[in-house]
Amino acid sequence: MLTELGSAMVRHARADGVMLVWRAQVRSVRRVLVREGRPEDTSFSSSSGHGIQIFTSEGRTALASRDDFEPEPALALLRRVTATAKGPNSLGLRSAHVPELTPQVARAVPESVAAFENIDLAEVAQRLVELEQEIVRQVPGVNLRIAFQADLDAWRIFRSDGTDVLFAMPRCSLRLGATSRGASTPHTVRAAVPGPDPGLPWDDGKVNRFLCRGLRAARLARDLVAAPPHPAGSFPLVIDYALAKGLAHEAFGHASETDQYRSSVLARNGKFRKGDLVGAPHASIVDEAVTGDHAWQPFSSNGVRRERTMIVDHGRLVNGLSDPWSAGPGGVALSGAARAESFKNAPLPRMSNIRIEVDDPLAAPGQFEEYGPEEVRDLLTSAGVLKRHREVVFLSGYSGGQVNTARGDFVFHCKAIYRLSSDGIHLHKPAIFSGSMFGALGAIREAFGPLLLDALGTCGKWGQSVPSSGGSHFFLVLEPDPTVRLGGA
Repeated sequence: MLTELGSAMVRHARADGVMLVWRAQVRSVRRVLVREGRPEDTSFSSSSGHGIQIFTSEGRTALASRDDFEPEPALALLRRVTATAKGPNSLGLRSAHVPELTPQVARAVPESVAAFENIDLAEVAQRLVELEQEIVRQVPGVNLRIAFQADLDAWRIFRSDGTDVLFAMPRCSLRLGATSRGASTPHTVRAAVPGPDPGLPWDDGKVNRFLCRGLRAARLARDLVAAPPHPAGSFPLVIDYALAKGLAHEAFGHASETDQYRSSVLARNGKFRKGDLVGAPHASIVDEAVTGDHAWQPFSSNGVRRERTMIVDHGRLVNGLSDPWSAGPGGVALSGAARAESFKNAPLPRMSNIRIEVDDPLAAPGQFEEYGPEEVRDLLTSAGVLKRHREVVFLSGYSGGQVNTARGDFVFHCKAIYRLSSDGIHLHKPAIFSGSMFGALGAIREAFGPLLLDALGTCGKWGQSVPSSGGSHFFLVLEPDPTVRLGGA
């Protein structure tokens, strides 16, 4: 059906002398939420439809969508959109550069897609109850919410130049929220484990990781009740891979998106500041679609293959995240980074999996889940960091944040703060981590451990939300910098 409809849309667009990007989407979401030993919510939802975007030879563009795949209404909609784009200038349509694109025909459908039809939500709910009971048994007195979500998002994209791209994005996750009881200000700590297969709740390796993270979250929520606030100031810092992902995503990722170049701190006069020094010479920031990742998307929503993008290469700006219409004007290479929440939305340059990489990371044997504040202190001691600094402040986890891309200032929230020294370890309530993104990237001194890229998030932009992910090495050490501060009480 989609092949016939897409081909017909292309034929009519060619006959009308316009460039067409036609996007069809079919999405299904299954979700189970368990609380206090019983299912609180079990749901299934689905959506489908197609979106039309056309470009005239004068560079005008217009979009429209329908929630079905009926041929006659679809062709009628195409005619109306074409007439709108070709209409008089009084419509307020702004001319845009129409790029030369390379046609391609490609398919990317992971094997795990077939298993989505066989998900038994009742079995999933029972499994989540078992996982909840295991955590409650070891950490009583904490409120838990455990959720499983299986999201299958499939796209078919035709362009009038002959492009025909089909891809499906399977996304599953186990998530936990642990909230302390009996406090005037309850603390909620979250943990998550992703995977592309709906068999995730029965995957021993993934489940063990989820239980480790969940137990740690529950204990931390409990212990934060009595923890004091931390004083404000600039300190030597250790951040984990999740907070590093937040720094890469919010600070540098959004600022590198080419549709932001009229105001981005990474651009000047609408052009990317390629070659400018923005961080430590041993630190880089990379974005790419990682196979099996929660935010994996192999092609843009314009049918362009997504490329691995080195945003910062050893401290210097190299490239931005671009779509066909903003890459040239922004002075960067086309990276195929456009993503859309649904067929109803216009694609925008967005991140996929973004990370901070540091040259010559120091060893951190074992799994990340094996590292609590004591083990982190041992790493710092062995590397001489606690000889260089009497105390180091460890910021654990990422709980959201935002950035002003025009100034390069960020404000993040962590899950907990630990003051580490040779004399002891002290837990403090979470506080704001803020400052200059250039100061933070320039302050990176050491990294410990291999790359870990499964920090999950949701990226919001212009009313659209898409999955995001990324990370860094297990831990990064940042030297004190006056432009980077930790808030107080």
